[in-house]
Amino acid sequence: MIRYAMANSGILRLSNLEPPVIGNVSHHNIDLSWGSEENQARTGPLENWTLFSVEEENSRTHKYSTIYMGYGTQHTVEGLEPSTSYKFRLKITDPSGEIIYSPVVSVSTAREPMTGRNLNRSRHN
Repeated sequence: MIRYAMANSGILRLSNLEPPVIGNVSHHNIDLSWGSEENQARTGPLENWTLFSVEEENSRTHKYSTIYMGYGTQHTVEGLEPSTSYKFRLKITDPSGEIIYSPVVSVSTAREPMTGRNLNRSRHN
């Protein structure tokens, strides 16, 4: 895989980093998790830890925005629309400032389950 681009330190690389793993998917939530060689035992001050960010693509502009940033290895994306496709990627920033992006993963939320409210609404429409 090609490694290239720019960051604060002048180095950004694309590597063999795996995309986030899709866990449980509902009509409003998607569970994402990740792990890598950068995810080692964390000791010492925070500035020596690897920082993980999950970015979501805006389907209209095709630009990414950060929806999670921290030191954990999982995140639940909440408040999503039913039956909708979403794209996510993982961004890893190591203590030296080097940034690594994962490939993009696409996932769709589930259909909204039929409830008494939905059935009543559809019967009156």
